[in-house]
Amino acid sequence: MIFEDLSAFVAVARHGSFARAAVDLCIAQSALSKRVQRLEQRVGVPLLERRARGVALTEVGQVFLARAERVVAEVADMERNLSAVTHTPSGEVRVAMPQRSCALLAPPLIERCRAELPLVDLQVLEGTPAHVHAWLLSGEADIALAYNPELGAEFWIKPVLVEPLYLFGASPAVARKRGTPLPEVCSLSDLANYPLILPKKPHSIRVLIDRLCAGHGVRPNIIYEAEGTHTIRGMVERGMGYTVFSKSGWKYAVDSGALAVAPFSSPLVNWRLCIVRHRKDISAVAVNRVNEILEQELDALVVSGAWPYARRAAE
Repeated sequence: MIFEDLSAFVAVARHGSFARAAVDLCIAQSALSKRVQRLEQRVGVPLLERRARGVALTEVGQVFLARAERVVAEVADMERNLSAVTHTPSGEVRVAMPQRSCALLAPPLIERCRAELPLVDLQVLEGTPAHVHAWLLSGEADIALAYNPELGAEFWIKPVLVEPLYLFGASPAVARKRGTPLPEVCSLSDLANYPLILPKKPHSIRVLIDRLCAGHGVRPNIIYEAEGTHTIRGMVERGMGYTVFSKSGWKYAVDSGALAVAPFSSPLVNWRLCIVRHRKDISAVAVNRVNEILEQELDALVVSGAWPYARRAAE
């Protein structure tokens, strides 16, 4: 059984289409079709039912897919970790980052890896904190940047940056018309009085606020849960409520006067940016080298002031 045929079958089954799988694998659709046909001839039964709009798995194909996926995943894992044996950084390394970190961090990371690690195929996965969390759990990311991660013992977690969080409200002019102006300093108990617009779980800020409030016997006055921070910022600017976020993330809105901020009296109201890896990959040379460069570039951002209000976690 040829591995390329097995991989082709898995790709077609996942995409439900020869055309989409061919685009994903960057090969001709005719060549992909031949690989799957060769595999079906090898096993002696049809694995896919060809239809006018895509394909569907046969009953045998469903059983075969489960085992084929495990084989393909195991081979991919072996390729990624081959550098741990050869001691030469090589192979694919996948780094997942929250969207707000990518513009600052991804370009220098990619530039240095291309110059210093020519045999490493660096892939940067950009997404929401929820996406990053999912990529970690599914094994799609070798390294991830995550805020206040709450993961199992199978993950290695290193805090690298600490950033205070603030209570955000509308500009004073809007607040006078539609709400209550912010206090000079906010306490955790104030979160029971201000109408809050917060992200849904498992967003790190929401998990943090829920945990801190529960620990202090405070019930936060949450009036709306939003999927994304852009929606939250827009609602707060209109005076529809208040939220908790980092000042660096919305610095331009604060500087322009569209948002007002108040610091928290408790030093516990902060988020920690952590580097997270699965412990099974802890000896992979390529992953370790990319991890080193990532930490160095994070330090450089703090020292240069490009990441305002943040400090090193060890400080």
